[in-house]
Amino acid sequence: MPKVVEREPVPFEGFGQHGLEFFERLSVDNTKAFWLANRTQFEAEVAEPLHALADELSPQFGQAKVFRPYRDVRFSTDKTPYKEHAAFGFFEGTGGLYFQVSPAGLLLAGGMYEPARDQLERFRDLQDDPKAVRSLDALLPQLADVGYPLGEGAPLKTAPRGRSVDHPRIELIRRTMLIVSHTFAPDPWFFDRELLDRVAQGFVTIGRWNSWLADHVGPSEKPLRVW
Repeated sequence: MPKVVEREPVPFEGFGQHGLEFFERLSVDNTKAFWLANRTQFEAEVAEPLHALADELSPQFGQAKVFRPYRDVRFSTDKTPYKEHAAFGFFEGTGGLYFQVSPAGLLLAGGMYEPARDQLERFRDLQDDPKAVRSLDALLPQLADVGYPLGEGAPLKTAPRGRSVDHPRIELIRRTMLIVSHTFAPDPWFFDRELLDRVAQGFVTIGRWNSWLADHVGPSEKPLRVW
């Protein structure tokens, strides 16, 4: 059995100044040859800061899952082998917290990426519960006002089976993902410790949505799909 080597925790000081540039170059030449020739840069400017950031957030948000940089191409027509972003998340409890950095910027998101059928049905039933509707209609505008709106997330084209297309809250009932998110454009603070504080603040805000989901929708007997 191979020996597990534990990483020594280091403080997060920002991503490398050329970390986003690495992904831009990868998007042009997403090949094993490019990866092997530039892996040292990826480790120093992306992977090591990513792990350091996840480690510093873990005491507040739980055990982090850092995603591997390799794409699963088994069932995809796109056979490019490497992801053009770096990501981690926290997935304990009813909702998740997700971090992703790429040349497009910094994405913070949370909630239920792919709710189980029973969770979706409970969320849809809640649209006829006056008390739940009042709390939902109070929370969602507050989240949107601070930059975390509820995304549409691949809604159904019509009403789910057994639901009326004329329901006054059909736009919520048609949703299949229950995610709030915000994207920050690339900024100099990506490359210093300020990013840690921004992410922590964002996750606290997203946590309000996860708390609502936990209180009203609850867990499923089926596992929550990780991003």
